[in-house]
Amino acid sequence: MKKVIFGALLLLISSSAFSQEKQDTAWKKGGNFSLQFTQAAYNNWQAGGVNSISGNGLIKTFANYDKGGKWTWNNDLLMGYGLSYLDTLFTKTDDRLELTSRVDHKISDKWAMSSMFNFKTQFTNGYQNPGEKEDSLRISTIFAPAYSMLGIGFTYKPTKKLAAYISPLTAKLTIVNDDTLSAAGAFGVEPGETMRWEVGGYANITYKTDVAKNVKLESKLELFSNYLDGQASHVDVFGELLLFMKVNKYITANFSFNVAYDHDIKFDTNDDGIIDGPRTQTKEVLGVGFSYDFGHKPKK
Repeated sequence: MKKVIFGALLLLISSSAFSQEKQDTAWKKGGNFSLQFTQAAYNNWQAGGVNSISGNGLIKTFANYDKGGKWTWNNDLLMGYGLSYLDTLFTKTDDRLELTSRVDHKISDKWAMSSMFNFKTQFTNGYQNPGEKEDSLRISTIFAPAYSMLGIGFTYKPTKKLAAYISPLTAKLTIVNDDTLSAAGAFGVEPGETMRWEVGGYANITYKTDVAKNVKLESKLELFSNYLDGQASHVDVFGELLLFMKVNKYITANFSFNVAYDHDIKFDTNDDGIIDGPRTQTKEVLGVGFSYDFGHKPKK
């Protein structure tokens, strides 16, 4: 199963990167690859310091179909991974894989009936204390968790910058394909189970704009409420902000900030050793390095 999924992802990447589409075709494919590095080295430095090096890679690709009629099909793939080497330890700084596909049927200039599919997971193990892997608790791995969502609803797109997808009926599948994490009931599954189904309302709001010359901003907000648990006030939240700052054709600086709140992911909220409730999760990554655009360049 894993080989099939990764094969499909690699096929999507390769087709986006290497196929040269004519301007009058219904398909537009392309994306961006960026690689950032930071490094610090010390030798007899009076103020002190620890030798370190880190790198982050990010691939964003798209394959969109629009023949000029009522039907459109948009596909986006994001893969990010980063490592930091501090003194003698490797730790993970970024790890994500996300595929989104949405089919729209236009009913007016700004509204469309839509169906959307989304899949998220990670590539490698995650640890509670990353610098102490030998003794640290493994808290995640590939396909543990993985999240898949499929829903129907409406898309409101008043401008090319803003789009809001609203679905009153979305099925969400949480996968924990790991015996240890499954036995612990991680990520909301019942102990010993590998899957959990939810049905609820979902909203996805995206905004893209140029905030200054050679500075692009992309933001996303996702909201999901499970109808089946009887807690309408329990809304899972995921937000993302990306800034792309271009120095020249190949040198860029990227900043990403993520925030998440999921009622099914429990933490030790009182610092007393008891896993008892959700917490707000945040992550930010800043890097400067190489960037390359390929394929079709969307019009602003």
